[in-house]
Amino acid sequence: MVSVPGANLKDRLDQMGLLSPIDPDAYSRWRPAPRLESIHGRVGGFLGNRKANASLLLQGVKELMEKDFELREVVATDKYVYSRPAADDIIDNLASRCDFVVTAIAD
Repeated sequence: MVSVPGANLKDRLDQMGLLSPIDPDAYSRWRPAPRLESIHGRVGGFLGNRKANASLLLQGVKELMEKDFELREVVATDKYVYSRPAADDIIDNLASRCDFVVTAIAD
């Protein structure tokens, strides 16, 4: 079962002596996009992180999704530094052009 971040998550992590990887301010700044009913015929974004094999993994996923979901368009890009969030201009470009985004990390 997957836990959704919430009030009891912090308590559970504290009991186990773990720190949460979730930015506590993230939910006040960003909201998740509404779930798509289907990705068939949509515009897909593919965001790599420039780590070894990430582009290979993302290319394979992209090809399968193009075939299986007949994507209308594909927007593929890489963020500049693998250990940092994508720059605002990359996020803005993907958000304005794509119906969904797939990201990959790999070594």
